[in-house]
Amino acid sequence: MSAKRSAVCYLTRVPDPETIEFAEQLARDSRLASNVDVYIMIDDNNYQIPSNSPVHFIQVNNQECLANGYHSSNKLEMNKDCISWDKAIYYFCRVKQRDYSFVWLIEDDTFIPSADAFVFLHEKYSKDGCGDLICQKNEENLHGDTSGWKWADVVGKFQPPWYHSMVCAIGCSRKLLDAIANYVQQRHFLPFIEYMFNTIAMQNRLKVVNPPELNTIVFRENWTWENVRQRPNNWFHPFKNEHIRRENRQKLCNAWQPPTQHVDYAANVAHQHNYPYQGQMPQYPYFMESSQAGQPPNGGNVVSSLVYRPNAPPPYPPH
Repeated sequence: MSAKRSAVCYLTRVPDPETIEFAEQLARDSRLASNVDVYIMIDDNNYQIPSNSPVHFIQVNNQECLANGYHSSNKLEMNKDCISWDKAIYYFCRVKQRDYSFVWLIEDDTFIPSADAFVFLHEKYSKDGCGDLICQKNEENLHGDTSGWKWADVVGKFQPPWYHSMVCAIGCSRKLLDAIANYVQQRHFLPFIEYMFNTIAMQNRLKVVNPPELNTIVFRENWTWENVRQRPNNWFHPFKNEHIRRENRQKLCNAWQPPTQHVDYAANVAHQHNYPYQGQMPQYPYFMESSQAGQPPNGGNVVSSLVYRPNAPPPYPPH
């Protein structure tokens, strides 16, 4: 795989005007134009795509995803076979397999305060070797305990250890996307996204990074302008009101001042263990050493693709 371009894709049912505006701002940014393509995945196939936009709008037929095994990634919560997540994973794992070395997948209620905030994170983590999964956290379930969270749903999909995170905004290397494609090729479905990305990354000995800029990606929070002002490089979830997103971007633009000095906080980095972690999980930020000989490879496809049990129980009710 020789592609060195990256992509960023907003995941929507129908994109609101503010999402399109910011995507177009990214697409026109001179720092990104030469090596980053901007997409909006639209779940509603009846939506009329705008013309004369620098953004690539994508619509994928549900049956195409089902036929290729890319379905059920959020059926646990939404009870739908195909949503924009399934379609985007299919598109970048299969259709654009040779085009991109790194892909950002961002739900449309995630708020990125500025193009600068996107560029900062992209330049820091999208290069080969910097990370294969960039996400909010990497919670570990070493022994397959099904008593909490949604861990019971993992049974039959993966052997322990298991891992999970909020995935409202994530970055994926080509190695991780290829590992997901390998899973789909064998199992013909996508497991629930909140444990799929992390578990596949860790079980394939890939590098999972939790930047401090994503620690404001949470399930439920009433974020305020003051939160954004204090952390202008952070990405926030949820931010559902498009008018408030637009207003906060304008406020930030008006309030911006050059920083007096650059402060670079360390990110969490994790690799797969050969041994159980002893003691309390380190508090944020932390660094988890890999006990594997050598570090994960920095280029090419996943080394020695995992083989998944073909006789595991079906994941969800038949579509």
